[in-house]
Amino acid sequence: MIILGKQAVFTELELFMGILQLLRSGKEYEKVWPDRKILNNVFREGLVISIIRNSSEILPYVLAVSIIWAYYSGHILSDTFRYIPWIGFFIILANYILIPLTGYRWLGKRAERQLTGKTLVWYREICEQLEITAELQPTGLSLAKVLKRASTDDSTFKKITEKM
Repeated sequence: MIILGKQAVFTELELFMGILQLLRSGKEYEKVWPDRKILNNVFREGLVISIIRNSSEILPYVLAVSIIWAYYSGHILSDTFRYIPWIGFFIILANYILIPLTGYRWLGKRAERQLTGKTLVWYREICEQLEITAELQPTGLSLAKVLKRASTDDSTFKKITEKM
């Protein structure tokens, strides 16, 4: 059992399932978020999504080069230092795994958080312009879905982004 504070008691399985749900929310949020450059001025989601996608494209090549480098430099070094290049390889391997996971975790937290302040007002204005009913307690995922729907029509999207 894991005790967080005085009240919360979780089993390891509940904690693991919560993390998996957060990663799933992040993955869904990535798919729903509209790919519009003007939104990147206000929201960081576009930057995080591009980092996740680029890391998935670039890091396999970096991983292959680091394997070759570790193999050949391990043969050049003496017996006592032979395994030092492999440390660099495992650091790169850890980054290959952790960069997308960290991005999906961040996106998951953004997807599940409730909208407040100007973002909430802006969400309600968008819903009015699209003539759809706004949720009572919208989350980041709700905003992403509404923005995705608004981004299909350029004239509506221009009106919406003028108020940002």
